[in-house]
Amino acid sequence: MESFNKNKGFYIGLIVILLGFCAGVVFAVVSYLGASESESRLQAAQREVKALLDGHEFAPGKVTPRTDKVSLTPESTEAAAKDLAELGARKTELLKAINGDPDSALKGRASVNSSELASMIRQSVDEWQRFAQDKEVRLLPNDKCDFGFRRYIRNPGTSPRKELTRVDQQREIINYLFRLLVESRPAGAPLLLLSVDREPVETFIIIPEGKPGAGTLGPDPEGARSTEADEFVPSRTFRRKDLVETLSFRVRFAGTTPTFRTFINKLRNSGRPFAITSVDVGLPNAEAAKILAAPAAAATPAGTPSTAVIPGLIPSNGPDAAPKDERITVVTEKPSDFTVQIDYLTAVEAPAASEGEAKK
Repeated sequence: MESFNKNKGFYIGLIVILLGFCAGVVFAVVSYLGASESESRLQAAQREVKALLDGHEFAPGKVTPRTDKVSLTPESTEAAAKDLAELGARKTELLKAINGDPDSALKGRASVNSSELASMIRQSVDEWQRFAQDKEVRLLPNDKCDFGFRRYIRNPGTSPRKELTRVDQQREIINYLFRLLVESRPAGAPLLLLSVDREPVETFIIIPEGKPGAGTLGPDPEGARSTEADEFVPSRTFRRKDLVETLSFRVRFAGTTPTFRTFINKLRNSGRPFAITSVDVGLPNAEAAKILAAPAAAATPAGTPSTAVIPGLIPSNGPDAAPKDERITVVTEKPSDFTVQIDYLTAVEAPAASEGEAKK
């Protein structure tokens, strides 16, 4: 200690030199490690550039129509840009094919509250029932059709709690489908509307991934009551996650085949994104058959049997007279029970990339 006190300057200088030496060693080690890491990154980047320049074989070891490698050359980048433009044009065509004519799209109101929507639903159902009566479309007497909105029609004071725009869109689509069905009936043909059912989008949700039945509809834990008689979960649908969204409907009616055929053709040629997912045909039950047979006594065109001309089957009175064509009953047309399940399609637009993502 005495020696340190006598030679403070020497010892302090020695300590400073040692600290500087240690700091230099640490700096050298850190710099060396940093240089090694940078060198590794540079080598990896060089390998990637070399691989791009050498080309990539898409099907190694397999015989393909194009066996040469695709490399990062001006020709390849130009071809890639052309392919991208063609894919963009094809995507636009597919979106247009799925969505149909935007001017004729059936959309719900974007700004509507729950009470307003409930009022519009009740008003629409009343109008449809009056329209059916005016057009002599028969309804089941003991179970009047509520056009998919039974939970709101038969429970006063209830109203949708969520998905208001989609429920309003369903109201617009049902209005279109019902009126199209009525327009499809030949003059005088019987038509009994059994029900118009809808997918309860406000009380059901799409089951998330990782759970049983993922991608299909299931009960919403926060939803309302159980499914009503005029609500259904579609057994078949064109819905595809993140690609195509759908609203499903089921139209059940009893009538003649020309009505069914005309309805399908009108739907197909409507220019709107409708897709028929299933069709069931059967015989009407006893109650429906009785309702349809009731107006036959009034000598309506639908009550008369279908006939076919069979030339020369019935001889004329004179022995030398030429055979005369007369109509005789061959097949009597009977009403059938039709169930048509329909999807209304909407293409899901991919979200636009942010500015930061675009730069990447």
